[in-house]
Amino acid sequence: MNNPAQDLRPKEHPSRELDAKLKAIASKQAYPIDALGILLGNAAKAIAQTVAVPVPIAAHSVLAVAAFAAQDKADISMDGRTIPLSLFMLTIAESGDRKSACDKVASAPLMQWQRDRQLEFLREAQDYKNASDVYGSEHKAALSGKKTAADKAAALDALTPPTQPPDPIVIVQEPTLEGLQKSFKHGWPSQAMFSDEGAQFFGGHAMNPDNCAKTISGLSKYWDGSPITRTRAAAGESATMYDRRLSIHLLVQPIIAQEVLGNPLLMQQGILARFLITEADSLAGTRFYKATNPMEHPAVVRFHTAITALLEHVPSIRECGGLDLPTLKLSQEARAVWIAAYDNAERELAPGGLLELVKPVASKAAENASRIAGVFAVLEGTGEITGGQMTRAWTLAAYYLQNALRAAQLTDTSLAEREAREVLEWLTGRTGQRASIEEMQKKLTPARHRKSVAHIRTVLAGLVAGGLVTVTLQNSKGEPSAWEVTA
Repeated sequence: MNNPAQDLRPKEHPSRELDAKLKAIASKQAYPIDALGILLGNAAKAIAQTVAVPVPIAAHSVLAVAAFAAQDKADISMDGRTIPLSLFMLTIAESGDRKSACDKVASAPLMQWQRDRQLEFLREAQDYKNASDVYGSEHKAALSGKKTAADKAAALDALTPPTQPPDPIVIVQEPTLEGLQKSFKHGWPSQAMFSDEGAQFFGGHAMNPDNCAKTISGLSKYWDGSPITRTRAAAGESATMYDRRLSIHLLVQPIIAQEVLGNPLLMQQGILARFLITEADSLAGTRFYKATNPMEHPAVVRFHTAITALLEHVPSIRECGGLDLPTLKLSQEARAVWIAAYDNAERELAPGGLLELVKPVASKAAENASRIAGVFAVLEGTGEITGGQMTRAWTLAAYYLQNALRAAQLTDTSLAEREAREVLEWLTGRTGQRASIEEMQKKLTPARHRKSVAHIRTVLAGLVAGGLVTVTLQNSKGEPSAWEVTA
């Protein structure tokens, strides 16, 4: 079996040789949608087609929903370690790229399930109130009258206090760390932080300078599946909570992503290394109207049906309120695939290795691959993680490593080099790989490059000097006015 992580090195564009600096920057990779498998992959393709969103956006929404539905069904057991199935995910897309519409389709069964739980909670809350009133009366009666202390104690022991139903909210959007802790103490032990406005979280109270380090530490524990300690002065509010699970999917615009990914504290504390990150080029200008209903697409219906079935399967809950989860094991073939890919990635972490620049992300890649494979096993009902599932999971892990490497290398280059790369990528994607100055003024992306003709000519001059682009036309003043990618 081919090892999906055997070659993480970026592939060069077939039509040109990049100069020494640009060559080191990994190109954007196509999302390996087929690695999601039939159920998830077909659903993502259908959502991408019917909503008219880039495939990576649809794929992330589908995988995030699947991770939440699977995280309270099993843990992975490997070499004495317990690995949750929770995933932390970040999707980067421009405003207006329909990321919210996409997420709404993918998460429809979650929203319906939460709504149903809220209605059920209202009924249970009334029953609890009635039972509490009865219990209060019986408790008072047990202590009344002329009874010995022993008789009163026996009467109290005979009473069973009613159990308060858990809070029905499981999908939070902009919580503080304290809010999450409280939600886990009084609510369901499996929750999700899903938001199509990730800027509200990164720019909110939880991530302000006074709270950032504390929030990072807390979220890292949620990802690890570690016990959560809540210490409060109020009676009954302090607790250590075990076996809670949290999945995260935040959608942000590129300008927010740049701030987040460039935040030294977030990088140093390792929280970003736990996130699976994808970005997508905009489809704006190509999304012409089609009368389609994504909710009725057969692949989406099958996905929703599978997710609903998982959500309706109530997991076993321990007396402490935590999840009592069965364990998934790796088949012999899956273990061999995982070890081979792990060792290959580890070799690239050595000084001078390809992944040295993204060591924190690469060090978490193997565990993220395991988690993804575990989600596949739950969704596909295999009972264990198969070799095929682990191969697909490592294919996805390699994609996320390439994304991280590209982002790190772009950050590590100068502004001029970054601008040259962006303009070269745009020009390469054009029909015939050519464009005039007039076309660039109207259509060049990112849009900031359209700020002036002088800026465009300066960037192109650097590409011409590097032999990457050729001038094909000059204006009456002898100035370059059209270019094409060098064959």
